[in-house]
Amino acid sequence: MDDKLKTDDDKLKMGCLIIHGFAGNPDEVSNLSDYFIKKGYYVSCPVLKGHCGKRRDLAWTHYNEWIKSAEDELVVMLQKCDSVIIIGFSMGGLIAANLAVKYKIDAVITLNTPIYYWEKRKIFKNIINDLKTRKFEKTKGYISSSFNIPFTALYNFIALLKSTKLIFTKIKCPIFIGQGLLDETVQHRSADFIYENAGSAVKVIRRYKNASHLICHSPHKDELFEDIYGFVNKLN
Repeated sequence: MDDKLKTDDDKLKMGCLIIHGFAGNPDEVSNLSDYFIKKGYYVSCPVLKGHCGKRRDLAWTHYNEWIKSAEDELVVMLQKCDSVIIIGFSMGGLIAANLAVKYKIDAVITLNTPIYYWEKRKIFKNIINDLKTRKFEKTKGYISSSFNIPFTALYNFIALLKSTKLIFTKIKCPIFIGQGLLDETVQHRSADFIYENAGSAVKVIRRYKNASHLICHSPHKDELFEDIYGFVNKLN
C-alpha cells in the first residue's frame, strides 16, 4: 500500500474488506473498491476459494472455505488498520455477517444480500420481454447461470444462507443494508429481514429504485457509494 495511506507509526487508519458474490468475482464490486481506495482506505477484495476458476473448482469447495478466504484477509487487515468495515455484495453479505459476529469490526454493509432468493415475478417478466423484443439477453443469462453453477456449490450456498439467517441477531456493530428494487436474484424482503433481525443499535436501510442485482454497476452506484461513505463517517 502507498506510503501516503500510512500513519506515523506505520499503521493504516482505515480498512475496508469487500466480499464478492456467489459464483462471482471482484469485478462485481470493482467500482466500490476504487471509490474507497480514492477515499484513502486500505482495501482488500479477495477471491473466494473455488471462484474465478474452473467449474469443478467451485464444485469441490465448502462454504466454510469461502468464509475462510475472506477471514484470512480480515485478520491481516485488523493487524494493519485502526478501524475496519466489511462490505458484502450478495452472498458476500452472508460471509460479512459471519465475520461481524466473530470479530470486532466498526461496521458491516450488506448489498443485495439474499435471505429469500429468486424474484420469480421479475424473472418471468424479463423472459416475456425477451420474447417480445427477440433479443433474449436476460434469458441467455438465466440459462448460462444454471449450467455454470454446480449442484454441490448451490447446495453449499443454501447451507450458508440457512446457517447465517440465524446469526443476524448476534450482530452488534452498526449495519447498513442496501437493496436494488430491480434485483431479480434477491427478493426485496431479504433487506427487511436483515434490518428487523440485526441486533445492532445503529442500523440503516436504503432502497434504490433503478438498481438491479449488480448494484455496484447500476445507475445508482454513485448515490450508493456516497450513502455508504456517509454512514461510515457518522460513526467516527
